[in-house]
Amino acid sequence: MRVIYQYPGTGTPLSPLPRPEKSSGETVIIISSEKKPDRASPGGLSFSGDGYDVQISREALERNGEVRRHEEAHRAALGSAAASGILYDTQRGPGGEAIAVGGRIAVDLSEVPGDPAATLSKARTVITAAYAAASPSAGDMRTAAQAYRLAGLAQDQLNRERLERKIDILG
Repeated sequence: MRVIYQYPGTGTPLSPLPRPEKSSGETVIIISSEKKPDRASPGGLSFSGDGYDVQISREALERNGEVRRHEEAHRAALGSAAASGILYDTQRGPGGEAIAVGGRIAVDLSEVPGDPAATLSKARTVITAAYAAASPSAGDMRTAAQAYRLAGLAQDQLNRERLERKIDILG
């Protein structure tokens, strides 16, 4: 993801704003500052002051909403397996508002000591939470993979315990 700041005098044309290239798959967020324009800005937010209009692009606002919905979906599904609240990576807008450009939640992927069934339940919760967002990220997939490994270890432990009980009964 790229965040582009456009300021007067930088040699970068301020108008029209460049559009993100959809084909590249990269998210581009544009925050611009320019002399008060002769035209109205389509979408986005505008702030005026010191002879300039500062605009937050519609794409930046959309990305902010996407990031916040994505992380909230994870938080809601994690419940007590969350080791932190939502931690947003933000950029400051011209009015001081935080524009989310990324986010994460710390997850507890430790075993529940002496309780493989609880460990398996926790791992399944984390797996569900990793896929809770509409478009899971690469980080979400890595977390799910770690949770699958934890679930496998817990399931192996449960299977060993069941086998030992059967041997005790037969033996």
